[in-house]
Amino acid sequence: MSLALLLGALVALSPADTEQAKVLATIDAAFAGITARDSAAIAAQLRVTGTATVIMEKPDGTRTVRNVPLAAWAEASPGTEHYEERMIAPEVRVEGEMASVWGPYTFAIDGTVRHCGFQHFDLVREAGQWKIQNVTWSVRTAGCPPK
Repeated sequence: MSLALLLGALVALSPADTEQAKVLATIDAAFAGITARDSAAIAAQLRVTGTATVIMEKPDGTRTVRNVPLAAWAEASPGTEHYEERMIAPEVRVEGEMASVWGPYTFAIDGTVRHCGFQHFDLVREAGQWKIQNVTWSVRTAGCPPK
């Protein structure tokens, strides 16, 4: 292996990148739980004391803000529809035992985007595992990108 390839591999596997990947893996696992409609899988990614805040943007431009315990965000609804939530190019920041993830997202049901907006996650490392402490997101139904 050439020195340039070796150095490139070392840069690609830097500790910061590894931690960022672990942070994103926590969020991806929560999203997988949403897709599977599995409350336990979602809850496994959360801190018990966490919070969730949703900002609903109505078509007339008004907004409402609602704050609930994070456990309420983990409650999966029964049904046969296929849910898919994904973030688009999330920004990840890690500082010691805390991390944040910010970016646009879409939420699709049976392949059709139903709403979109921005999400922000606060995570903390607990017993060596990244856990979601807080999630805040906006919800709008107009101007969403296609899936």
